[in-house]
Amino acid sequence: MHVLKKASLLRYFMPLVGFLGAIAIAAYFYNPKPIAKGDKQYGGTLKLSSKNEALLLFPLANNTLDHQRLQGLIFEPLLKPVENERGWRYCLASKIKLNDHHNKVEIQLRKNIHFADDPCFRFHSSELTSEDVAFSLSLACSQQANVQQDLMLPEVIVGGHSFYQQGLDPLKKTVRGIKIKDDYTLEITLTRPYNHFLNLLSAPNLAIISKQAAAYYGDQITEHPVGTGPFQLRTKKSKRYIFERNPSYWRYDKYGNQLPYLSQIELTCGVPGQLAHQYFLKNKIDLLFDLPIDELQDAFGTLNDAKSGKNPLHEVYIKNAAKTHFIQFNCAKPPFNNVNVRKAFALAIDAQVICNDVLKGEGRELNQQFIPGQKHYKNLLIQADSRPKSAKIEAAKLLISNAGYNRANPLPTVVFYVGASKKTLAYKWSSAAAKMISEALGVLISLKEASPPRSTNAQQGFLWRTGWVGDYPGAESYLRLFYSKTQKPCFFKNDVVDVQYLQSVLAPTPSQMKAAQMRCELAILAQQALIPVYTEDFIVLNQLRLRGFELDASGMLDFGKLYMKELK
Repeated sequence: MHVLKKASLLRYFMPLVGFLGAIAIAAYFYNPKPIAKGDKQYGGTLKLSSKNEALLLFPLANNTLDHQRLQGLIFEPLLKPVENERGWRYCLASKIKLNDHHNKVEIQLRKNIHFADDPCFRFHSSELTSEDVAFSLSLACSQQANVQQDLMLPEVIVGGHSFYQQGLDPLKKTVRGIKIKDDYTLEITLTRPYNHFLNLLSAPNLAIISKQAAAYYGDQITEHPVGTGPFQLRTKKSKRYIFERNPSYWRYDKYGNQLPYLSQIELTCGVPGQLAHQYFLKNKIDLLFDLPIDELQDAFGTLNDAKSGKNPLHEVYIKNAAKTHFIQFNCAKPPFNNVNVRKAFALAIDAQVICNDVLKGEGRELNQQFIPGQKHYKNLLIQADSRPKSAKIEAAKLLISNAGYNRANPLPTVVFYVGASKKTLAYKWSSAAAKMISEALGVLISLKEASPPRSTNAQQGFLWRTGWVGDYPGAESYLRLFYSKTQKPCFFKNDVVDVQYLQSVLAPTPSQMKAAQMRCELAILAQQALIPVYTEDFIVLNQLRLRGFELDASGMLDFGKLYMKELK
């Protein structure tokens, strides 16, 4: 009888256990979509494309805008650039304090910021500490193969130059001028009282990397990006990257909603501009960055089609930008080690014709100007060259003669590295510039689709097409491109430029700094270190269901604030 009662109880008890277990399992795996306060909305997938064949998810590995913009999904710097007189705001840092001599900088970090969940933290804390900052800054001063940045940071931090020269390992050593005071405080001693050091800390290439992740993954760290940003890399298959929302992200909006709003971001690499435009019109991508100027008219046409229901509803977003396109010389080798040759090449190019005929009137020529006008910077020392084209050509021919080149001693064939395929707008305007030089000066120019060699060991000088957008507002980010001690490798060196640059970054007042910056830019142009061609705005297409989109002056955006909300 007792055995029968026990069996009877088990008959009713076991289904109850199974039922409760099923509820527990369902509760564990059921993750309801959070409801956002205010007018925001959680969830949704943002679809993006990139013309690059692969994405480098390592802040120090590449300084192109496209890469830096996407690295912002995962990595964050201590400070963020903003368009104000100071030029920055707090991000991972919560407080900055300088000593009276402005050569010691104390940085306090925000507490309870964690790197995204990753196997490397299985037996270690994921919280951001001073160790991570000291490691990241020391890494930027190292010779490690995946560090492709200029040499500015080693120049400004005490011990940075010797750290670089000795090839020290940042996992084992810290730059001498970086002192960890506690888990959330560190002190940096500068070689001199530089006025731009805090701006440097706001640059995207100095985003903070986890020291534990670097130790765990070693040389494979570029394949396993671990940051404090709003998203984390979930999968990478061929040219397709999937980023998922970082559930432990530290930022909140004004309503108290945890950022980011989006659940996922899908990125497809290796998509050229024209194909990306087609994808956009077919609703396969939500944002089309850096719309080529030669497709701008088509974009406005598709906008009209969208209004009539032929295409998805979208907008053309135009942001005034300090983006400059120019041709650079390898001044370390002949014939471009002669300033007269460089000036002659510059005079032979008619940037206005390039803007009107090749760029269809959308680019704005940079007539004897390198840094585009900005809110807090305009060079009053530079005067536009108003001579007619014929007078410029005659002056160019005289400069070539003064440089010692003539029919008996002609200029050698010059290699011009475009770094783009023949179908692109970049190749078209580069080809137009090369033709102008050839016709005016009788020199043969060989255009190459490849990027320039990163070495000064070539037998003779060469040209290459390039462009630049300042990492942060102001002139310094442009001027340091031609400061000889930070170039890697050094293609241009001039004592006057170096002196003027140092005066600008050591100036004690804003007015003295701007005056020195204007002199430095003037000296760069007087030495014709480059041929400025044109500047243009940022032009982006975005689907109207995507909200919160806004670019800053450097072309960066805050992915954490983007959200999807269909039109009603």
